[in-house]
Amino acid sequence: MFGGRRRRRERELAAKDRWRTARKLMDEDVTVLGEQVSGLHLDTRADDPDEVAHDHYRRALDSYDQATQLLAASETAEDVVVVEQVVADARYHCAAVLAVQAGEPLPERREPCFFNPQHGPSMRDVEWAPPGGTPRSIGVCAADARKLSAGDEPLVRMVRVGDRWVPWHQAGSITGAIDAGAQLARSSSHGVHGQQNLAQAYLNQTTNGMDGFHRR
Repeated sequence: MFGGRRRRRERELAAKDRWRTARKLMDEDVTVLGEQVSGLHLDTRADDPDEVAHDHYRRALDSYDQATQLLAASETAEDVVVVEQVVADARYHCAAVLAVQAGEPLPERREPCFFNPQHGPSMRDVEWAPPGGTPRSIGVCAADARKLSAGDEPLVRMVRVGDRWVPWHQAGSITGAIDAGAQLARSSSHGVHGQQNLAQAYLNQTTNGMDGFHRR
């Protein structure tokens, strides 16, 4: 009887931890999204914006409002996962507005930028290899594609899961980030050190990239 109660309590605490982790990650994304939507400035322009741009702007704004409300009302990690798709929709509409303003074709609906989903949908497929890894084809945003073409390494988004930092693309989604943290916690000491070394390699890469950015 007491054993069953304890296990139930442990499951409840684990579920609460998953929700807190997911909510923190998504809160960061929603905050950045709000800044990106605000930065479009379509609601303050004196001239009448293109009708297509205005429509995508309205959809981006609506999706941002919906994401904010859903996140505030979330109670489980699964609730937060729903917000992830709403945010992805808003990012697409932001990219569509920018494309129309630049006189370019509307972007395709693709997976988020491999290095950081906050960059919006990926625009190109490129060949890339992680530190010490095997080359693979990935989808990246236009800015990161330009960096890679110039021989520079894009900054990789690092997300904190528990007491560890994990490269975003190692998780791939909010659910993946949570599961990565749980897997790291369950790993043997050898496995944990391997994950920590990988994360440290990306932290070093990110730090070096930041230094290079400030020098340019």
